[in-house]
Amino acid sequence: MRYAYRIETRKVREKDFPYSGQRLSCTSDALAFARSLRESDIEKFLCLHLDARNKLNCIQVINGTHNQAVVYPREIIRHSLLSGSSGMILVHNHPSGGITPSEADIRLTTIIAEMAKNLGVLVHDHIILGEGESFFSFRESGIMPC
Repeated sequence: MRYAYRIETRKVREKDFPYSGQRLSCTSDALAFARSLRESDIEKFLCLHLDARNKLNCIQVINGTHNQAVVYPREIIRHSLLSGSSGMILVHNHPSGGITPSEADIRLTTIIAEMAKNLGVLVHDHIILGEGESFFSFRESGIMPC
């Protein structure tokens, strides 16, 4: 008996997000792109997958509850590899308004960054959006794992 396996990927683009030529090369670009998260009453986690020129090629959205979003690093990495990404920016909101990263936020960022690095994908930043215009950037704060 013979078996044949075929893996096929297809890019699906969300109509609500401006993919066309969108370059995310700094924290302010990512903040502008993810501004709609500030109005959410539930925690949402975005992984913005980027090509080698920092152009957006895939968005992964994970919806959570009023105070947490369950994120599986394996799924983040899987989307990155399937979309042919060279880098990613992680973004999530804190509906409570605070921007201080929790121990779980720091641990998750470290795990994703280490897994991605081993596969040749760079995690550029992890941004937490709070109340109003407040935000916390792991990269700008100096705690982003290298």
